[in-house]
Amino acid sequence: MIGSWGAIILVTLRLMQGIAIGGEWGGAALMALEHAEPKKRGFAASFVNAGADRSALGTFVMGLFASLPEDQFLSWGWRVPFLLSAALLIVGLVIRAKISESPIFAAAVEQDEKSPKKAALPIWSVIRRPKNLLLVMFGGAAGFALQVVMASFAVTYAVSHGAERQPVLYAFATASLLSVGVVVVMGKVSDRLGRRPVMLIGMVAFIALLLPIFNWLASSNILLIFFAFMVGLTCHSTIYGPLAAFISEQFGTAARYTGASVGYQMATLLGAGFTPSILATLYGADGQISRVILYLGILTAISGIAILLTKESKNIDLHTYEH
Repeated sequence: MIGSWGAIILVTLRLMQGIAIGGEWGGAALMALEHAEPKKRGFAASFVNAGADRSALGTFVMGLFASLPEDQFLSWGWRVPFLLSAALLIVGLVIRAKISESPIFAAAVEQDEKSPKKAALPIWSVIRRPKNLLLVMFGGAAGFALQVVMASFAVTYAVSHGAERQPVLYAFATASLLSVGVVVVMGKVSDRLGRRPVMLIGMVAFIALLLPIFNWLASSNILLIFFAFMVGLTCHSTIYGPLAAFISEQFGTAARYTGASVGYQMATLLGAGFTPSILATLYGADGQISRVILYLGILTAISGIAILLTKESKNIDLHTYEH
């Protein structure tokens, strides 16, 4: 209704959201990681990813309002879930105001204050040794690609093959809610087996199950569609559970916040940012799902190779580890 100002405001708000997420995820991951006991870091950090990017609550609320008559939903119904999310912002602000710095970071600051040598800017420390950043970026890309595939492309794919939209949304939301527990469990498992083995198992399983998942989605049977979401999100959670600890442990204390935040966002950009448009192009007017499967398989394999090139980090001493 306001013409080009609509696009300008939308882009501005999206930039503000990006700045906020860029700071919040890294801070939340490090708060959990650095406050935790050394043998429980994966478990503690997994709670950040159990909350981050979980679509269940939003999908449930959107599903409720999607049941309105179409003209009402398009005119005002779709706005309500976004307005309701303000309550979560208030909760986040209250938590942020009360939380204390981690003992690891406090000790690092005290050491820097006693050192006669001026510490380099964290972003410079990360950029001048880009290997870890690149490995984190490519290693995490598959997890974000799988997330956006399940939340967007898979829903549209199931609906386009005869399933009703609202039951599909509820099937996805239920599977997403159940997968939160898998994220936490896999974070715990990574404390025993290591970050790399758990994430690689998730990637191998995803590649192996790609074809069955899309066959189930195309069945128009809501139970099989739910099963497809559950299998896909379980693979995703196996990757995503250890991811917060995996990314954060790749950087030394002085640059950990910057390195983790930049690495996470670059992985998001590579895995999720371009994936929807790429999948839409590959799927095309002729509906060839084989191209989509091939692309997702290749991207996941690249992420697996990047993870293999990193060192296992679960036993690193965060007090002494330097980037």
